[in-house]
Amino acid sequence: MDQIWFKAYTVYQKDPRILDEWLKVVEEDPIKALETARKLTVAEVIPDTLTLGFSPQILVAILAVNYPSPVNVITSPEVAQGTYPAARHSYKTLKVYSEVGLISQITITPMTPTEQFTPKQVIEEVKRTIEKIRPQILDISGGTQLVAIAAVQAKIKLTYTYPQGKQVKIYTIT
Repeated sequence: MDQIWFKAYTVYQKDPRILDEWLKVVEEDPIKALETARKLTVAEVIPDTLTLGFSPQILVAILAVNYPSPVNVITSPEVAQGTYPAARHSYKTLKVYSEVGLISQITITPMTPTEQFTPKQVIEEVKRTIEKIRPQILDISGGTQLVAIAAVQAKIKLTYTYPQGKQVKIYTIT
């Protein structure tokens, strides 16, 4: 197995150079990338929807355990538009898997406070978004703390995905 997977996928990785290298592998063959990711991912349950922040590995993990079924993605404007440098890897990954038909729906909502949105308003917006989509199981790994609060308030089944060094694990929370 290509070592880049152990450098970029199975550890908490934010180094843009390593993520660039890993993303090239994903873009080269997105389906093969999911097959590789599936071998490195252990899921207690399989979420059908995820929150996507600045860690594209979460999207690949959730897609891998769902493949060939598509997933729903809740993300921020920064990721959806690729306008913020830290969001570019998630943006590119989302674009790749949208183009191959593995994203059923992308819903954009603020995930962080801004001049227009207070933390309370972010929570309310995210909760409304979750209730509108009505996921069976939502993975909250890719969101902010405000997203997690909203997800708990929405009273749905939740998971949290985290790299464990040799594998990525999708944990059941509720």
